[in-house]
Amino acid sequence: MRKVMAALLVALVFCSCAAFGGQPINKQKIGLTMQTLNGAYFAAQEETFIALCKKKGIEYVTADANGDTNTELANVENFIAQGCTIVVINPVHPQGTIEATRKCAEAGVAVFIMDNSISPEANYVSMIQSDNYTLGTLVGADIGAHFRGKDIVLGMLSGNTGNTLGLARRMGTLAGIVEYQLETNGQSKVAIAAQGWGGWNQADGQKAAENMLTAAPEINCIFAENDDMALGSREACQAIGRDDIVICGADGNKIMYGLIKQGGQMLATGRNDPSECAATVIDTIEKWNNGETVQRLVYLTPVSVSARNINSYYNPNSTF
Repeated sequence: MRKVMAALLVALVFCSCAAFGGQPINKQKIGLTMQTLNGAYFAAQEETFIALCKKKGIEYVTADANGDTNTELANVENFIAQGCTIVVINPVHPQGTIEATRKCAEAGVAVFIMDNSISPEANYVSMIQSDNYTLGTLVGADIGAHFRGKDIVLGMLSGNTGNTLGLARRMGTLAGIVEYQLETNGQSKVAIAAQGWGGWNQADGQKAAENMLTAAPEINCIFAENDDMALGSREACQAIGRDDIVICGADGNKIMYGLIKQGGQMLATGRNDPSECAATVIDTIEKWNNGETVQRLVYLTPVSVSARNINSYYNPNSTF
């Protein structure tokens, strides 16, 4: 009976917390734990988050989980001990991060999920992210349009196993290619020749791409689940003189944008702006804190950026 009552008390505390903050936003203390800072995307996301907290007078603390759920949990426990009233988690793993949200619920701390996905059973107020599957379908359609009925031999460059964001992007990309080919030609001509794991960063992406191209030299298109890995695959292609291979990515790195604008083998990238995501998280927290109803899932607008619309998005002076 005591255990049941304790569980009910935890649930009531979290429900009360999830209703609204109860004090001005500049009286709240927010903790942010990033799944990693090993990559320009994640660094820009944290940078924007910090800048917005400073602008709004919000006390904050940040930490890097270094891709480890145990470190992530320790970060969250430290936030709670430091008196954070709100915790933002950029999850390492959809299941592995659940325990961190449970700890917050027990402490009456509201949780917001940024960018990466977490299991729906986790305790959180709102999850703010790109619509990664739709993003993939749009990039896939651009790939299909580029090849115009020719056989597509894909090298898939993924981030890490178990990552739902990456899974959504690659499956969306495949769906986008197939749907475009079926609509225009009545048949699909796409094959996956190899897959590599690039750890979401350029150096490991380059190594993974080198291995894929050695194993499957017939590859004529590489889709990387983020732009850092796409840029790494470009280095791998250039090293062996393979400028015939079309490369696509996701996120909207300004370097990637610049290369798309120049023309050549960098075809398209799915826009998932880290600054926009961080800003939307802060905006969602403020709405919730003011007592407004917020959606449990908030999507950014998905766009595939290619030569046709690059001028609308490319800013060489942007943070990311």
